[in-house]
Amino acid sequence: MARLIIVLMLAMLPMLPSWGQSCCSAGSISSCNASAGLLTGYRNNSAGVRWMYVPFYAKATDEPAYTDNFYLAELFARYQISDRIKVSAQLPYRWNVRNTEGGLETRSGLADARIMGSYALLNNKMLSETAKLYWEMGMGIKLPTGQYDEGILYRDLPGNFNIGTGNMGYLLRSDFVFSRNKVGMGLSTAYQLNGPSRDDYQYGDQFSASLTFFGEKSLGMHSKLIPVTGLTYEQFGKNKFKSGNIAEGSGGKGLFLMGSLFYRISEWQAGGSFSMPVAQSYSQNGIEARNRLMLELTYFF
Repeated sequence: MARLIIVLMLAMLPMLPSWGQSCCSAGSISSCNASAGLLTGYRNNSAGVRWMYVPFYAKATDEPAYTDNFYLAELFARYQISDRIKVSAQLPYRWNVRNTEGGLETRSGLADARIMGSYALLNNKMLSETAKLYWEMGMGIKLPTGQYDEGILYRDLPGNFNIGTGNMGYLLRSDFVFSRNKVGMGLSTAYQLNGPSRDDYQYGDQFSASLTFFGEKSLGMHSKLIPVTGLTYEQFGKNKFKSGNIAEGSGGKGLFLMGSLFYRISEWQAGGSFSMPVAQSYSQNGIEARNRLMLELTYFF
């Protein structure tokens, strides 16, 4: 096992230089939405719906405190073209809600769609009679399909409050899954490189990573429970105006402890995840991430 972990960490090294640059301004929904519930179903075609709740609290020193609540509902699908080649897509809808002493400020609408293709470098490589390793690498694009308001900054709202980012994004992803009998480990890294928005506002790039451990508990012929626990990390780079000046309050990073529970019966799986911040620094410590929630329903075929 120690040798396996060393191999996995070495495979992550090409992604490590991207930790210093990441996407959106502090406080948003990560572009690398991935479900821990798919760890045991990565070999199958799947489609489903996912809902996420991502809250932040700002303790401003020179103005009243406020809360930003980001909600996301998305359709997702993953299809296996061949034994090693897969394609996936996400179509999100977002609600952004800012609550201040003066009332509520909301934005909602279709967000930026994502399309990705991946290739299995290790396709269930047997390490022993009971242990196997799966590793796939993927590339994709984020399309500027979401609503983008070029004047949002002039209404005292941050760039991340936009539903879309008005730009093309380029995605890289790596996913490992090691399994032995009914337990396993997943290691994922994802990076999004953002092009300039149509008004030349530059969102920073985004990096995220997760290390998770999972198990399967059979409840009968066609049903099982899948508990998952682990750590997730995200980092958002600073945004820049057309002039090259850095957008105040942008950028940040956070480490979260995650726990999930999923129930699968035949081709259907339902469950959710709860994430709690254990270390963070958003908007130069002016914004505080709160506990997060994700619910999901998936159909495997």
